Parts: sequence; structure tokens; C-alpha cells
Amino acid sequence: MNEETTPVKVNILRVIDGAMQSAKHRLEALLVDYHRDMIKLSQAEYTALLEFRGAAATLELLFDDYFAQVEEHGVDTLYLPGPEFRLVLDLSKTVETSFRSSIAHTGIWAH
Repeated sequence: MNEETTPVKVNILRVIDGAMQSAKHRLEALLVDYHRDMIKLSQAEYTALLEFRGAAATLELLFDDYFAQVEEHGVDTLYLPGPEFRLVLDLSKTVETSFRSSIAHTGIWAH
């Protein structure tokens, strides 16, 4: 193992993916509601919503690639380069923050 990589168990990625999918669907629903003029958002709320949704979409793309690699190679651990591992952590934290954020006087936990 190269010291510049970080081993990550696939089952951990699947847990993160499950939580991210839930957030992604709720964030998407808020965006649809906003674009249909069903809810009003301040510019700050709209920007935050786009950032949260962008983080979830990026994680989804990364995880789709990771899970394809896992199936192709039949492994249970991936070795991510340091910067990529940090990106996954940062994106995961951003999506997790969306659960605690209030958008349009509600949170995605209630939408």
C-alpha cells in the first residue's frame, strides 16, 4: 500500500451513499418546488441549496465509479489517493450539513 493512499471499506461507502441518496432526493424536491414557485428562497438559501445538491451529485458520480470498480475487481476495500479521499470527506460533510440547515423555514429532514 502506498502511503499516499487511504484504504476505505466499501461497506462504509455504501452507508454514506444511502444517506447521500436520501439527502439528494430531498434537495432535488426543494429545487423543484423553488422552480415551480411553490416556495420562496433568499439568495443565500438558494445558493446553499445548490451547493448541497452539487455536493450530493458529485458524491453520486464518485460512488457510481467506485461501486463499478468494486464489481469489476471483486474487492471489499478501495485505496483512494489522499486528495480524492479528502474530497469524499469534504463532500460528505457538506451533504451532512444539509440535514441540519434550514431552507425556506424548514429543513430537508422535514421535506
